[in-house]
Amino acid sequence: MRYVKGFTLIELLVALVVAAVILGLAVPSMRTMMANSSLRSTAGDLASALGAARMQALSMRADVTVSPAGGGWSRGWTVDYPAASAEQDKTFTPEDGVTVGREDAAGGVTFVAQGGVTGGGAEFSVCSSEARPVRGYTLELSFLGKVTQTEKGDCP
Repeated sequence: MRYVKGFTLIELLVALVVAAVILGLAVPSMRTMMANSSLRSTAGDLASALGAARMQALSMRADVTVSPAGGGWSRGWTVDYPAASAEQDKTFTPEDGVTVGREDAAGGVTFVAQGGVTGGGAEFSVCSSEARPVRGYTLELSFLGKVTQTEKGDCP
């Protein structure tokens, strides 16, 4: 008698059902992980842009402004260097599903030659609409130009 090597139809169907169950459990947690990564990345980009603008203002001894892109902070932000600077203006955009807003006032932030911020500090919120529950970060900019990032429990 000859034996045929391979899988039976039942074995193949059981393997497909097990794979579908594992995939069904993994996809939602993968989405949450990707949303959290986008949120951290955008908060890091904003903190980095603010810190770089402060350092450039100190080293060039000139005012450097971080301003929202057309349509608000959620569309991105630009680091504007003085015209006499060798630096090129830099534009940043938030990741998909992440919103950025300035909580204390509208408009940009200007760092003066001593590293401080004109008009006092600023407070930014970075929120994700993708992560469940909706979470975010608060970035506080002191009047001396120091950026502090804290995790926010929930976002509006």
